Amino acid sequence: MQGSKILIVDESDIARTQLEQGLSDAGAVVQTAASAHDALALLPRWPADLVVSGLPWEVGSMALCAGIRAAARPPAFMMLSPRPAAPVAGDGHDGGPRRAEGAALPAAVVQAHEALGLSAAGARRSSPPVPDVLRFHGMLGCGTDMRALIERLVRAARVDVPVLLSGPSGTGKELAARAIHGESARRKGPFVAVNCGGVPESLWESEFFGYTAGAFSGANRSREGLFAAAHGGTLFLDEIGEMPLVAQAKLLRALEGGWMRPVGAVREHQVDVRIVAATHRNLALAAARGRFRDDLLYRLDVLTVSLPGLAGRCDDITVLARHFLRACHTEMGSAVDGFETEALHVLHGYAFPGNVRELRNIVQSAAAFARGPRIGVWDLPERVCRPDGRAQGPVACATPPDQAGTSDLVTLEECKRAYVHEVLRRVRGNKRAAARILGIERRTLYRWLTPS
Repeated sequence: MQGSKILIVDESDIARTQLEQGLSDAGAVVQTAASAHDALALLPRWPADLVVSGLPWEVGSMALCAGIRAAARPPAFMMLSPRPAAPVAGDGHDGGPRRAEGAALPAAVVQAHEALGLSAAGARRSSPPVPDVLRFHGMLGCGTDMRALIERLVRAARVDVPVLLSGPSGTGKELAARAIHGESARRKGPFVAVNCGGVPESLWESEFFGYTAGAFSGANRSREGLFAAAHGGTLFLDEIGEMPLVAQAKLLRALEGGWMRPVGAVREHQVDVRIVAATHRNLALAAARGRFRDDLLYRLDVLTVSLPGLAGRCDDITVLARHFLRACHTEMGSAVDGFETEALHVLHGYAFPGNVRELRNIVQSAAAFARGPRIGVWDLPERVCRPDGRAQGPVACATPPDQAGTSDLVTLEECKRAYVHEVLRRVRGNKRAAARILGIERRTLYRWLTPS
């Protein structure tokens, strides 16, 4: 027990004092809180080894247990009950709380502490390993998808051949391209990026290959193109699926031997460039429909790396959200220092059609409009609070009702949760006011807010 950090959560001043004195006498370092909200606010700053809750289950301990489950390093959790029960304890994430007797509470906590296998230094011997946050050339995450992606990028970087990055918009394809460049033998050379969809067809040749003085009206001096600028390094062709067919034919010639001719020049020049291309489209399907050249696809599709979407990657969502919030401190001067547990649950359930880019925008918006020191559900954009991830409000029907289908309809349970979150947003997180508006008891509201 010596040196273990224990957080006591109880509405009763007498109970908190009794436990604090008894556990301090046993050698523990003790902190106290009067509510689940105060305890969850304290835990990030004071990571406890064991949380002891004397709050009723449905009006405090349930929310506290849910918050502990969502923590990066969840402490052990023990719940005290006034009704007789064996003094046992359990992890805050192993399926529910355990209960202890109301009498001789400090002794019961000591017994539970020993049953959990907490060491003298305060570390739980049986705690599951927590994945480390991976940082890789600006990319961030901790889930298995991110680990697999980083491994694949490292392998692709070792081979000096074209790489095709595929995945939905907003997944960080340019960061992946920079990572390949940074891990390759060309890392000391230039990295040049261009959005192929942003280059008009009439300017494509001069933009990529450059031009000589006098090549056309207004060309008063020569200008090197993107291929020459990337000589010895990497040229990143973003959204290559948007490139016009005429430009694709000219690009193919440059890829095959590195030969290019600036506009107005007589002779070709050879450049040494590695190509990394990216697209959110299915290029094989585009080629089958005649919108993308087969021979260019075969030339580009030597190594393919697919970037996963963000939806469902709960560990990565939490890590990235906290990273973007820290960036808000510097970029926006925001004083918001964290997320309410319920807000993280909502983010975990959102579809993220815009992926990482959209998450960054959501965090920036929430930090700007936050009403307190932590981002709550009521601070998130309305579209995020719908369980299906679609924008809130009436659905516009562009087709007759008998042809509209049912794909946009949601379950009654999803409607209920969406409405509950909307009520919470409007009352700024005041659960007492929300319960009154909904016509339910507060403990029922807590039960609805706790993920099943």
